[in-house]
Amino acid sequence: MRTDIDIRTPGGLRVTGIATGPGTPDTPLLVCLPGGSYTARYFDVPGFSLLDAAEANGFTAIALDRPGYGGSDPLPADERTFARNAEVLDEAIIALWAEYGAGHPGVVMVSHSIGSAITVHIAARQPVWPLLGIALHGVSTISPAHVVGAWHSMPPGVPVQFSPEQRRMFMYGPDETFAPDAVDRAEISAAACPIEELLEIVGEWPRTAADLAGQVRVPVHYVLAEHEALWTADQGRVDAFAGMFTAAPHVDATLARGVGHNIDHHHRGRALQLQQLAFALTCSPAPVPA
Repeated sequence: MRTDIDIRTPGGLRVTGIATGPGTPDTPLLVCLPGGSYTARYFDVPGFSLLDAAEANGFTAIALDRPGYGGSDPLPADERTFARNAEVLDEAIIALWAEYGAGHPGVVMVSHSIGSAITVHIAARQPVWPLLGIALHGVSTISPAHVVGAWHSMPPGVPVQFSPEQRRMFMYGPDETFAPDAVDRAEISAAACPIEELLEIVGEWPRTAADLAGQVRVPVHYVLAEHEALWTADQGRVDAFAGMFTAAPHVDATLARGVGHNIDHHHRGRALQLQQLAFALTCSPAPVPA
């Protein structure tokens, strides 16, 4: 079962998304943020759906359209920053918690790519709603030079619309790691990406990530794909990124084998999703003995 999310922040901005049906009491509420060029439906592509996996395992999960995606209001050009995204989404989650939080011990955020960078910003803000943990994938701090060059070669101020061929090149691993129709199936979640996001993820984000990560005080689950095309990916980079979360109670970090950037849409995507759900359960407070 899916329910459309449509809320207004105190600042009057609309934020949309999709939610599953009610989950089992005492499980964390999952709030999912997609990456650049994807709507909330990144997490609900048929056959690769994190929302399906969450619902089947007793979770309530909400995937949000970040500002400028889906039905969510766009931000003015000079406000299309990760920090401003975090501010808007923080306010949206306050409203979601008020509506959906009953019976849940708190929120675990599950995020991908640019959505993961914004999740770090949100966690560093020390939100007033009960954040229990963050699950990040598809993000790091060092991109190959040709990726940085590609983003800087885009026309300024013009949203970037990736073709299916470009998505295949940047966001998927070798042919044998995903179904032949995976890229086509995922097109239901594809959207234009503000160029400002692409420039920040290879510019300001690498300069500020360590400081922001050092302010995160909840458990962290981090996965980087072996066949990343957008980041330099090896065990050393996994360890370096995980090591930035110096105030987190614990960090689970893995280099995922046999997958590319959009891990969810690969053959081993379900393994990632089940790991994320298991992580969310470990973030729940232990029951108080009777």
